[in-house]
Amino acid sequence: MPVVPSDPAWDAAFLRVESYLRAHHIESRVLLNHLTADIISRTRALAEGRSGDEIMGLALEVTDAHIGQWFARIFPDGDPGDERFLARGRLALLLADVPGRWPQHFLSADSLPEEMVEAMRTCTFQAGPELRFTNMPPTPIDTLFGDEADPKRPPAKRFAVLRTVLGSLAVLGLAGAAAWATFL
Repeated sequence: MPVVPSDPAWDAAFLRVESYLRAHHIESRVLLNHLTADIISRTRALAEGRSGDEIMGLALEVTDAHIGQWFARIFPDGDPGDERFLARGRLALLLADVPGRWPQHFLSADSLPEEMVEAMRTCTFQAGPELRFTNMPPTPIDTLFGDEADPKRPPAKRFAVLRTVLGSLAVLGLAGAAAWATFL
């Protein structure tokens, strides 16, 4: 195994790729470390003379390309560089529970189990409902005071507000008198 010099930019790229793969629900620390180290070694081969920020971006590009190529093995009709294709693959990955049932085959160069491939291919995706605008008229708001100009509305009851306020004050007065009587 070649000696790799310590470099904070590569350490940061390693952590970012590891987090990115963990977001794909890869839980095995050994598998996660193996996949991340493989991607970082691929990135090292492409990163001659690049600086820290460029290394991070390149590592994520290599990760996306590697994931896209793996999805292309399962969905041969798609373009590994297309964002919609990658989103479809990620969704199928989660719906088929590949990280839970076949974690050792994620991003593997070995032959893939037919059961896993079939589970991912049979994941169906349906678009949600379309948003359609309607010309529904607004419903009039029924207020306590009523609207005498609208002939369809019943006439407002006189003194309805005053009766509500006085009733509330009477209940509060009785509650206050009861509380005062219990403390005496």
